[in-house]
Amino acid sequence: MALFTIALGLLSHLVLAPIYRGITGFAPFELQSSLSKFMIAVELGALAEGAATKTYISFAAVDLAYVLATALLFTLFWPWLFVKSPTRLNAFLVRGGILLLPSYIAVLDLAAKVGFFRLLRGLAGPSYAMTVEFCAVVHRLKFAVIDIRNGLTAAALLAAVVGFVLTQRSSP
Repeated sequence: MALFTIALGLLSHLVLAPIYRGITGFAPFELQSSLSKFMIAVELGALAEGAATKTYISFAAVDLAYVLATALLFTLFWPWLFVKSPTRLNAFLVRGGILLLPSYIAVLDLAAKVGFFRLLRGLAGPSYAMTVEFCAVVHRLKFAVIDIRNGLTAAALLAAVVGFVLTQRSSP
């Protein structure tokens, strides 16, 4: 599973993203962590309507598969880690539904991709402005949730290592 996830990430980021960049002159929206509504508008303004739609579909499909595989990987890894290193904090987090956090990232990513696709196909009027705003907010929220996921994973791993070291020291 981990190798499949890595392969999808490499395919989307090192093969398809450069193709998209070659056509548009910009990295795909999903790979721009500091993306704002103004950046989206500038990039869309530089493109002819529908110019990057086919390339974006290819990138977005593989990138979505990568995001889903990553979500599944974390959804499987966290319970294993929490069982290997049981703490009150881990139990509290599991009862609070923390195991759903990786799936939230996938849902946010899918929502952003749908919005970006609509924009690339050529939206006009009030729908354009609302979709740009929606995409910028969802994109930033996705990265915030990714930061939370990574921080929680690092904290759980650190707690597991500290717990392991302490149990090794107390063993005769």
